[in-house]
Amino acid sequence: MVFEHEIPEGTKLYFGRSARIKRELENAACEIFYSYGFEEVITPYFSYLEHQQNFSNRHLIRLSSQNNHQISLRYDSTIDTIRTITKRLERATSHKKWFYIQPVFSYPTNEIYQIGAESIYDDNLHTMISVGLEILSSCDIKATLQFSNVKILALVLAEIGIDKDTYKALSMRELAQKARFVEELLRLNTLQDLDSFLPNAPMFLRFELERLSHKAHACEYEQILISPLEPPLVDYYDDVVFRVFSENDTLMLGGKYNIQECLCCGFGIYTDSVISHILARESNKSYK
Repeated sequence: MVFEHEIPEGTKLYFGRSARIKRELENAACEIFYSYGFEEVITPYFSYLEHQQNFSNRHLIRLSSQNNHQISLRYDSTIDTIRTITKRLERATSHKKWFYIQPVFSYPTNEIYQIGAESIYDDNLHTMISVGLEILSSCDIKATLQFSNVKILALVLAEIGIDKDTYKALSMRELAQKARFVEELLRLNTLQDLDSFLPNAPMFLRFELERLSHKAHACEYEQILISPLEPPLVDYYDDVVFRVFSENDTLMLGGKYNIQECLCCGFGIYTDSVISHILARESNKSYK
């Protein structure tokens, strides 16, 4: 029996103050994106299953079209945006900087609101980070900016002879025992730690470590965390990755990636997490 007041687990309901926070956040994001020369794109809720990066993904919500084609609800805005701009709209527009404000969906009934941006054929990750941080700053959010580099992790795994699955299963202590340089990498936390380690870093890692240092320094952000061996939360990120978090909540995630032979950079702001963060902050103030 389903009671009249119930909604499916994983779906979202915003009203009153929470709905207002959501609207103000999205309006501020629009203005900031336009000021940086971005244009908006709204992709379909549905995609052909074969167009997904990994159509065997069990989190996809699958349906059949009227012609019996396998389709899915939009699971990832980045993949759909890049494919739509480069394949369907390539003759209609030459614009390279796009943003979207729309939900994605995962099995069984999860709704995830996002604000995201993609810069196509562009390596200006610093600008993308600045845009994302400015949007969060419009809500007076101060959090930690974490940097990692997927290429460093790949080089380390190749050097010590283990795969990603084995790496994820090992504890920090077990990883540290693999090699002295692994232990030193695991101890890096700040930009100062990274810069001090660079002169003595193994030669096969030095170039990517220097790139990581350069990207982090360019941000001129106060709270920066360096995590060279952090595995990416999104599979298609394959280079420098950044994450903005507060406590245990990820508020923004971005980086560089290659989709359909298109080198891009972008980010996604997790609207639901931002709203929860603001509501919690306001609640704490009311108790003081």
